[in-house]
Amino acid sequence: MSARQPLPPTGPVGHVRVRPTRAGLAFAALLAVLLAWALNHNASVGLLLAFVLAAVAVDARGRARANLLGLGLYPAHAAAVFAGQTAAVRVRLESPCPRSGIVVELGGAVAELDVAGAAECELHVAALRRGPLQPGALRVSSCHPLGLWRASAGFAPAPLGLVYPHPAGPLPPPSAPRGADEDFAGLRPYRRGDPPARIAWRRAAKGAAALPVKQFEAAGAECWLDWAALPAAWTGEAKLSQLCAWVLALEARGERYGVRL
Repeated sequence: MSARQPLPPTGPVGHVRVRPTRAGLAFAALLAVLLAWALNHNASVGLLLAFVLAAVAVDARGRARANLLGLGLYPAHAAAVFAGQTAAVRVRLESPCPRSGIVVELGGAVAELDVAGAAECELHVAALRRGPLQPGALRVSSCHPLGLWRASAGFAPAPLGLVYPHPAGPLPPPSAPRGADEDFAGLRPYRRGDPPARIAWRRAAKGAAALPVKQFEAAGAECWLDWAALPAAWTGEAKLSQLCAWVLALEARGERYGVRL
């Protein structure tokens, strides 16, 4: 398939390229030597053997192509990861007939399996950049049955997942500002000096042993993570990494926050 032609989306293999392997080239050289020897010595047995071996090679080429033709490839979306981590992409292969020696390649990861009806493999690819996970073309190949020919096909799948920015940065996460508003935090027994306005008179009227007093605590406002507040000298990627680290820290603390871009 020409590099200028766009690869088709995933699905059943419809276009297969077949090329000789190193073993196939060595086999072809051996056939050439055998044929030259038979012709030079007028050896009919040698000629017959050369033609039989050539027929076997031609038949192997057709079988190698048929081993891929119609094979269905369907990659699934990988779970979201952070930049610099490894994403696990599962690929489902479907075939109405058994196929052997199927090799699946994606982003430098390789898996080999046999397919009978349906099979799955998991490819671990590096998520180097944030954004959509696009590790490159999904390729399938096979040298079955004799290893003389390599049949291959390529697909250009849609983005296979999401890559978050790498969480890193030297700045500690900001704290939510405290306002004048207060939230009700429960009741406690009366202590000398408590203002009468804080006494829960309705609860006291029900015959409580001690006067119940309302407790309040300052309400924390939302913590805003502001893109514009980050150092102007930082690159966009550095700012995104810092914001990502802050979000993870505040999420772990259970605080309310927002991101202002």
